[in-house]
Amino acid sequence: MDEFHFSSDINFEENIRHKNTSLNPIIVIPGILGSKLVDKDLTNSHWGDFGRNFANPKKVTNLRNMALPMSLNKGLDQLNVTSIADGSMRHVTGTIAGLPIKINSYASLMEAMGVGSEIMGSSIEKLDDYVDDKRYQANAFEFGYDWRKSMDQNAIKLGEFIQQVTRFIQMYRGNHNPVKFDIVAHSMGGLIARYFLRFGKQLLPNDGSLPVLNWAGSSQVERMVIIGTPNAGSLFALDKLVSGFPVNPVTPAYDSIVLGTMPSIYQLLPRFRHKTFKRTDADEVASNFLDINFWIDMNWGLANKKKDSLLEKLLPDVETPENRRNTALDHLDKCLKSAVSAQLALDLYSPRPEHLKVFLFAGDNVATPLLATAKKGDKKITIQKKGAGDGTVPRASVLLDERVGSHWSDKVKSPLKWDNIIFLSSDHLGLTKDPVCVKNILYTLLERA
Repeated sequence: MDEFHFSSDINFEENIRHKNTSLNPIIVIPGILGSKLVDKDLTNSHWGDFGRNFANPKKVTNLRNMALPMSLNKGLDQLNVTSIADGSMRHVTGTIAGLPIKINSYASLMEAMGVGSEIMGSSIEKLDDYVDDKRYQANAFEFGYDWRKSMDQNAIKLGEFIQQVTRFIQMYRGNHNPVKFDIVAHSMGGLIARYFLRFGKQLLPNDGSLPVLNWAGSSQVERMVIIGTPNAGSLFALDKLVSGFPVNPVTPAYDSIVLGTMPSIYQLLPRFRHKTFKRTDADEVASNFLDINFWIDMNWGLANKKKDSLLEKLLPDVETPENRRNTALDHLDKCLKSAVSAQLALDLYSPRPEHLKVFLFAGDNVATPLLATAKKGDKKITIQKKGAGDGTVPRASVLLDERVGSHWSDKVKSPLKWDNIIFLSSDHLGLTKDPVCVKNILYTLLERA
């Protein structure tokens, strides 16, 4: 059997892309944790580069920069952050035992899709510098975003990004012809892309109503490929909101209080109707992790009464423990309500515009948490059952299979319709590096009739 030569095949696809100027430019969107976060003056890294210039959160000011601000009098979209996104995290860089390391994160996917250098993709403001650079083909771009924020906020940023890239491409080509795009999105990036296609640049209303499903974002998009996207959520989001982010050889640990300030993680929670979590000491109503009373009763996350010392660091201008708790609970309530609204908006069935094609790539061969339990007093959730998925996102979640938690039937029941689905054996991040996945994406975008 002939050996599979991945790099040469990619070069073959690059030749197709470069010789066919009618192909749509590609926008690649990473998942949660997959974009670098830096100071606004670009001097210190808050996430993505854990080497010499990393703003270590052991220092209080850096910890505040990593957490999102909380305020009683502001909506989630009105909170001002001190850091900005600076492109995708192609490699995780840092040191172990004093030695520099560089771990492939999204580099393989970016390279395969034809995205240029990290300098090129790091900031949309740098696009004008490349208009006259004929070495750059203007056919692939990365969308880095602040993955801590709500998906509707990032969908608005995606819309602005597409507008800016459109102007750049028109300048590069020397004309004002319409520009159509293809999107390749991994994990949470797929949720942002789906929201944008459906609702354009609409924020989630604060009153619990839903944005208007008008497919406003689809006007310039012809094909979307989503990879390992948790369309029905993941128990990993619940686990991190309860237990925090553990330390590992490269990245620091973050307490559940810090993660609890990030609306995006709540929007990755499973659907309550799918019954993927249950309390062993209470009824189904008391198991609703999308209700603030659940968090108060369980004493978890931002509702944890024992975490005032950390809240004091994050809220230096709030003077009393009572006021800090009220601020934290208010923020928790806003995040949960935003998550419910986002789930309802994304789960609405609506026929796609005829021109828009959507392709799904999912892992289904790695044991993945499907059911978790806990009782009052527990400090973490317990995984009771595992099944098909990519280790992080269940196969059924990627499909948004409504049979989960309901009556089983032979056929998948989902409000989402796909033009093609491909199942793979890789884990969650490994999907972006899987040669079978990448080759099929390239064929779908570059060669498929």
